[in-house]
Amino acid sequence: MIEEDRAMPNHSRFLIQNHLSGPVILNIEPECVHFSLAAGDIVAVVDTFEREPVTLRVESDGGDTIISVWPGDGEVRVEKDGVDVFDLIEKDTGG
Repeated sequence: MIEEDRAMPNHSRFLIQNHLSGPVILNIEPECVHFSLAAGDIVAVVDTFEREPVTLRVESDGGDTIISVWPGDGEVRVEKDGVDVFDLIEKDTGG
């Protein structure tokens, strides 16, 4: 039996830095989790995927700038100061 060829995982890491004077809303999909990125703040997006990388979608809604992070066919982790943003949100909400 011949094993099906598997694509090797690809890895990417990039930074999102808010250079605006006010906050930016970071929307992490598919969970639809919102995280406020203050002026000057930086988050790292770490993506492991086979064929489809993460997609960023930038929108404006009622004067708010929203950056949505949509995973491709792999795992995406968004970190602030080396800590997963989901952990920071749970800490802030007491969860």
